Order: sequence, then C-alpha cells, then structure tokens
Amino acid sequence: MRTIRRTIFSLGLAILIVGSTLGQGIDQERMDRDLKIAENILGTLSNDRNLFSGRNIESNYVPDYGVIFSMPQSSIVFASGKAESVSVVSSGSGYSYVVADSPSSDDREREVAKKASAEEQSKGYEEKVKEQMTLFLVDYADLIGQLKPTDRIMVNLKKSRNYVWVSGEKVEDKNMGMTAEILKGDLIAYKSGKASREQTISKIKFTEVNDKMEKDLELFSSIFSRLYEPDMSNTYYASSRNINYERMDNLGAIFSMRVYSSSSDNNGLHTIRTTGEGGLTQEERNEKVNAMYPDFETSLRQNVVDYGRTIKSLKPSELLIIRVRLTECKGCEMPKSIELSVKASVLSDFDSGKISRDKAMEAISIKKESN
Repeated sequence: MRTIRRTIFSLGLAILIVGSTLGQGIDQERMDRDLKIAENILGTLSNDRNLFSGRNIESNYVPDYGVIFSMPQSSIVFASGKAESVSVVSSGSGYSYVVADSPSSDDREREVAKKASAEEQSKGYEEKVKEQMTLFLVDYADLIGQLKPTDRIMVNLKKSRNYVWVSGEKVEDKNMGMTAEILKGDLIAYKSGKASREQTISKIKFTEVNDKMEKDLELFSSIFSRLYEPDMSNTYYASSRNINYERMDNLGAIFSMRVYSSSSDNNGLHTIRTTGEGGLTQEERNEKVNAMYPDFETSLRQNVVDYGRTIKSLKPSELLIIRVRLTECKGCEMPKSIELSVKASVLSDFDSGKISRDKAMEAISIKKESN
C-alpha cells in the first residue's frame, strides 16, 4: 500500500512539474545546469577581487523576464574614538569605518582625514563592482541558453545592514546595493559581430538599489510569517518571524522563506511540530513529511491569493514571487524547493470580484527543484 501511495504521489508530482515546464517552453534541467555554471563563474570572478561574497549566490529564471543573480554582501564595521556624535562611511571591499567626533581638535582632524579616505575608497569600490559585473555580463552571461532576445540578465548586489555600538549609541551602517542588467539580444548582437564590445557595455543598465520600505510588502511579510508559525500551519512551519523580500523595478516583489517540519531528540526520534506527532523514526518521519507536501502546496497557493491582494504597490504587469526552500527529506518525492509567481493584475482582479478564487489560483505559475 505504501508503494502504491508513493507511486501515485510521484506520478502526480511529475505531471505538475512537466506541465509547468512545458507551459514555459523551457527545458528546466538544461536551464538549471546553465544557471549553476553561471553562478560558479560569477562567484569565481568576485572572489578574485575580494569585492563581494562569491558564496551563497542564488539564481532564478523568471518566465517572460529573464534571469536574476542575487549576491549577498557582508561587511565588518570598525569604531574609533569617544563618540559625542557618530556617522558611518563605507570604505569599500565590505568594510566600514565609524567616524566618531571627539572633543580634541587633533582627533577631529584625524577623523576628518579618515572620513575623506573612506569616501574615496567607497567610490573606488563602486567602480570595481561595476567592472566585475560588466565582465560577467558581457563575456559569460551568454552561456545561459534558451533565453529570448527580450529577456534580461541581471546581477543584484544586495544592500546589507550592519550595526555597531559606539559609546552606548547604536549606529546603522547601510552598504550600497546595486543591480546591473543587459538584454540577451544585446549579447547576441555582440557575439555575432553586429555590435562592438564598447557598444555592448554601454547597453548595461546600472541602478542603485532603492532602500525605500514599502509598507504593504512589510505587511505581507508579517502575514506570511504568522501563517507559517507552528500553531497555525498544518504542514510545515517557517524558520523565523522575518520573511525576507526584495523589490525589483519592472519585475515585482520576491519573498524568500525556508520551512521546516520536525525536531529530533537525543535518541534520534523525531517530533513533527505542527501535528504534535512524536517518537518517530527517520523513516516514519520522512513518510509523514513527504505526504504533507500536496497540502502544503495547496495552502500556499490559497494564501498567495487570499493575502497577496493586500499588496497595492505593484504595477499590474509586475509579479508577486514566493520562493520556498523546503524541509529536508532525503529520498522523498517532494521537491527540494518551489517558486510561485502570479501577476499583480490577477490579485487585483480577484480582490475586485472580477475573477473567482479558483481562477486566481489557476493563474499562479509554479517551478519545482527536485530532491
């Protein structure tokens, strides 16, 4: 009976995966391979210059938009002097320097000089980041096949926040964030000899990341965090109260979350937190966790439709994207991760009663990464 259930589950899951892939006209396995190679190249290039972290690079293909590479940025903050007032200046290469105004005139002069040096280094850092992004986009991004000429290839250097305490005062350091993008068609023209390297470089669009907080996006993040706490979820639960998101102009909003299912004791027995079932062996735990997946996907679709309509800042053509890293389940048929996307116009039409809840759910596209 267990074998039959697994066979039926696998067949249904395969149909869903194949259906979503064929609808996009994309060989997902080939796309995943191309993106992993591109991630490796981008990480290797960045590590050569120590500009930003070459680890933990994530890439995603978005139908009718293109590919986005997200790169984390880390920094170390140094503090100096006894602070009457403080300011933070990025000094490049992921480092920041806290400038502390001191009662001594000599100290103030030294701090002013350090601040000027930090600002100069920051400008140099920005130019090096642009140079590195340009090298990747022009010389290597064309390795990503299957993209249409109108598809974008974007590198997103994430803005980061760091805090330091200076004389009892909490100071926030915001590192620069930046995106660089180019159309696949511009790379095709360059590789075919129809455009020079200089002309191709001029096609790259650099944008400083907007640090503006969208209240409706913050609200949606808070709602989803609450929905996937153990006392409310019937399947998997989120890892924290904060679900991260990024606002990308002309694309939409991307929310990222990770969900878990169980905890284990010193004897290696597992407890599923959302159901309270305990004393489970690894095999028993995996079978129950695997069986939860269809209900999790259904509820996720429902929650996107029911609560996604609270987001008003997206343009009708922009997307609400939910990326979920699923709980670990080795040898299970359930995916390793999933990504849901839906146009803001669909959510708006549902909110105004133009379409039914079922129609809105059908409009959600889904991609799955297999275990």
